[in-house]
Amino acid sequence: MVTKILLIIMLVLYVALLIMRYKKKDNPKIEGGVQVVQGILWSLIAVDSWVERSIGMRIVYIIIILMSFIAGIKELYRCRQ
Repeated sequence: MVTKILLIIMLVLYVALLIMRYKKKDNPKIEGGVQVVQGILWSLIAVDSWVERSIGMRIVYIIIILMSFIAGIKELYRCRQ
């Protein structure tokens, strides 16, 4: 139940960041935030359905989560320079 509530909150935040991203093009802070929130969303989805999924889907979840966090951290690092 807590996972579903967190998922809804993060989804609303994700949509808000997407709207901000389309209004302000080429902003690394917003782009990095979108990627990090996307990684959190994928993490919550993976946790929610971990038991029901096969090993192949678990690997796919882990790869997508890592790619989202890495892309977000790279964007946030880029805005620090």
